[in-house]
Amino acid sequence: MPHARSRRDFLASLAATAAAVPLAGLAAPAGAAAPAPFDDAWTARVAAAKHKAVFDGPDPTDGLALTQSWIYRRGYEAMGAAPRDVVPVVVLRHAAAVVAADDALWAKYPIGALRKIDDPDTRKPAERNPWARTPVGKPTGVEDMLGPGTDPTVEGVIRSGGIVLVCNLALANSSRAIAKQRGLKADDVLAELRAGLIPGVILQPSGVYATARAQEVGAVFMRST
Repeated sequence: MPHARSRRDFLASLAATAAAVPLAGLAAPAGAAAPAPFDDAWTARVAAAKHKAVFDGPDPTDGLALTQSWIYRRGYEAMGAAPRDVVPVVVLRHAAAVVAADDALWAKYPIGALRKIDDPDTRKPAERNPWARTPVGKPTGVEDMLGPGTDPTVEGVIRSGGIVLVCNLALANSSRAIAKQRGLKADDVLAELRAGLIPGVILQPSGVYATARAQEVGAVFMRST
């Protein structure tokens, strides 16, 4: 009988533990209610669009992801699609995340030297963002191929109705490299990079998340670089 009681006690204890596990799993982790500093509202525009694709750009490569988003747009327009029905999504992640930073940050920090990006005019490490915007009066270089008004810059893509997303993890990585070189605090540099994004660029937890999220709402995946 003592043996039987011990076995019953053990089974009862095991059952109680098993019953408690799901309840523990439902407990919210500390800080879970804190609002995320990221914007997911862009997904509604993508979901509603008739034609949508996400261009994954982990490397600057002469702004290829930006250019390809225009090639995509012009292709559908050539087939009769209204511009408002075409929504390309460009994801700037990994080494290309700095393409989302505005000129002031490129002038202040050695972003061009850090990412080995040269200014197309000076052929020296860029102290401005070559893909932020097209200077007034300067040809974009692709209008002869893709038609008037084609502007394969961050501002140009956003202005035409496209979406540009940037990876927070990659910005954090760049901020650590800059901070180490300048003797600064990485968190301070990251805050500055976030605040100095080109207007209209949307910060995301990571480029991997952004690329996957765009596909979840119907965007076709395109590997740009």
